[in-house]
Amino acid sequence: MSILIKNALRIYTMDDSLQEFEKGYLRIENNLISALGKGDPGPLQADEVIDARGKVVLPGLINVHHHFYQNLTRNVSVARKSGLLSWLLSMYRIWAGIDEEAVYYASLVAIGELLLTGCTTTADFFYLFPDGRRHLIDSEFQAAGELGIRFHGFRGCLPVMEGTIAQDLKRDFSFDPERLTETEDQILQACEEAFRRHHDPSEFSMARVGVGPTTVVYEQPFLMKSLKELAVKHGGLCQTHLHPRPDEIEQCRALHACSPLQFLEEIGWLDGQTAIGHATRHQPRDLDILARNHCTVTHSPSCHMRLGYPVAPVPGMISRGIPVGIGVDGGASNDTGDLLGELRTTMMVHRIEGVHPGLKPEDWLGPHDVFRMATRNGATILNRKDIGSLEVGKAADLIVVDLSGIPYAGALSDPLGALVYCGCSHVVDTSIINGKRVVRDGRLTQASEEKICQKANEIAKRLLDRVSEGDRASSNPLEIESKG
Repeated sequence: MSILIKNALRIYTMDDSLQEFEKGYLRIENNLISALGKGDPGPLQADEVIDARGKVVLPGLINVHHHFYQNLTRNVSVARKSGLLSWLLSMYRIWAGIDEEAVYYASLVAIGELLLTGCTTTADFFYLFPDGRRHLIDSEFQAAGELGIRFHGFRGCLPVMEGTIAQDLKRDFSFDPERLTETEDQILQACEEAFRRHHDPSEFSMARVGVGPTTVVYEQPFLMKSLKELAVKHGGLCQTHLHPRPDEIEQCRALHACSPLQFLEEIGWLDGQTAIGHATRHQPRDLDILARNHCTVTHSPSCHMRLGYPVAPVPGMISRGIPVGIGVDGGASNDTGDLLGELRTTMMVHRIEGVHPGLKPEDWLGPHDVFRMATRNGATILNRKDIGSLEVGKAADLIVVDLSGIPYAGALSDPLGALVYCGCSHVVDTSIINGKRVVRDGRLTQASEEKICQKANEIAKRLLDRVSEGDRASSNPLEIESKG
């Protein structure tokens, strides 16, 4: 199967020299890019021809951090004005009800939204396996395969709960937190099985596996080391969240007489195969640790604002050469999986006065910066050399965005800038992954969007009703809207 895209307003390759082709063409043969350039494609032929007049072509965007399962608990009223720990306290009881069907449809929703907003490769960090349902991640790989996205599934884990959440769940709601946690043996066995069932380390693979705990487990260094060893054994990656909170810093100092990042460095966790999620509250000395260990960072500014985190010191990371990628994060901590929109947020939030004292306007992030974060840096974070740019011989993962309408009128002196400065919809016209068209005319081609929405709404209501009914029967009611 071959596809020829021609007459593009501009093709942005995001290669080493940042080549751009006006009135460009690009040809796909099977799953690879076979030709691209400027002007008339000449004698090039293809089974399918796409006229990209008035449209731009870019490498597919790479989402480096997400929690698919949360997409059935978006916009839950009780958690709309909550910091991290109070938000988790509210949400954990709802998430205790997830099963294979819930994870499958939550994944279809998450992946569908990503595909429609320009994402062609995504990571997902799945760390919650209630009541021993340790193979729930299988449903994510199923959904990813059906919709056609390139997928990195991190088989995460919850060995301990953050802060005092476990005690609060017992005291306030008579909820057993052990329903949500796993033992070391259970975690390591499940992670080994995930690698065996889903990991394909070959070039151009569509499915890979990574591991890591949702929070750094200072009290279980053996588990941390074992997870890293497991990743190295299988050629996988590691990921964890690290803000870190003041209580984490105090706990780490009490147990190990060092800072959280020093602890990770000492146990051998930090290297080019490890990504730190969020990295807010990081000081210059922390960034020095990340840089000297060639560690990477996933940046999710909408989540940071939603939960009231400090703004991550991204300019300091960039100045130290730390690869920073962009992730939309979970559906319940962002409420939207709009990846192209997340690029705009990333570009804007670091300009706010006082966020980065001393940062000059000439050092602000611009369109090329955020698109590089979402393409080349994303590929680096996921340890992939076969995606992230449009070059002959690379994977045919690309998006086509229509700039011919009113939302972009008057902005075409810089089409790339128009994508993040302008527009009222971030839905792309076309998305091609591994040589296959998965979005056509702004609609998914591999599934019924209507069916996904109907089932997802039914399951979301069931999850909320289940908790609401339990609360009405208890002395500690939790007000949760569950309108159908």
